[in-house]
Amino acid sequence: MDKIYFLQDEKKLGKTCLKFFADFYPKNSAVLIKIHFGEPGNKTALSPKDVAPIIKALKILGIKPTFIDTPVVYGSPRNNVQGYNKVVKDRGFDQLAPFIISDNFIEVKTKDFTAKVCKELTEAENVLVISHVKGHPCAGFGGAIKNFGMGGVMKETKDLEHTLSKPALTGQCQSCGLCAQLCPFKTIEMVNNKPRINLSGCFGCSICEINCPRQCLTPKIALFDDLLAQGATAVIKNLPPKTYYLNIIKNVTKLCDCFSDAEKIVAKDIGFLFSDNPVVIDQASLDLINQENNNKNLFKEIHHKNPYLQVKFASEYLGKKTNYQLQKI
Repeated sequence: MDKIYFLQDEKKLGKTCLKFFADFYPKNSAVLIKIHFGEPGNKTALSPKDVAPIIKALKILGIKPTFIDTPVVYGSPRNNVQGYNKVVKDRGFDQLAPFIISDNFIEVKTKDFTAKVCKELTEAENVLVISHVKGHPCAGFGGAIKNFGMGGVMKETKDLEHTLSKPALTGQCQSCGLCAQLCPFKTIEMVNNKPRINLSGCFGCSICEINCPRQCLTPKIALFDDLLAQGATAVIKNLPPKTYYLNIIKNVTKLCDCFSDAEKIVAKDIGFLFSDNPVVIDQASLDLINQENNNKNLFKEIHHKNPYLQVKFASEYLGKKTNYQLQKI
């Protein structure tokens, strides 16, 4: 059973990182840090201050850190290398360590598509994955799996994951209107008691498909959560053996760091999780958040999407179980 190490006291983050990194990474090596730098205007995404103790610990150990992320597919200053470079500098991350915004890739076949995986990640000496745990309107929540499922692949693959999950009406609709009610992007309307789907505005979140009481809506290829896990698996299976994960559960917002306004805080700050297993670290992150919210499935209540679904698919594709032992630091 995998161990998850749980730190609650943020003041001990640097000291804890020193211990784990010294035991895990070779001395005088280099580590590529996969991180989401946040959309301009977002006040709750990870900041340089949040990750400074982590970077300091690496440098004390003589380990050379470099940040990395990939451009996004939607309209944003971050949807091209030049624009994203400016965002990183404006946010001050370049003051902590060098960074790469990558549009280089290798192709990796998954079950349902060919993923364009960030080449630098596959060629790295070591990798550290720093994930901010928060809500997400398509995935239910974002953690380590989403950090790679979207952030570790190129724009074309991100688009595929959203497109191959778009719905079609294939069953006998009973005109309940639940799909239109739950659609987070308001791309479904009821016309003559039947759902009319604006596919050009649809993000393929699969919420309508999952919640339809008669299963009348079917994804083009697979559920979004399945495709997200396939993308993450394509990345994870091509990472170096020395890959470590750190999930940060603070500023847990309704929406993700891709929004300039992530809206309200929906859960209290919980702490930091350390593991070499991306499946159990996300499982444990969700479990801790739910335990602090009277054992309710918090993100399912907010987004009408079970956040454990992506964990289930990733577990199957990676051959990793979801059970773990939590050890407090």
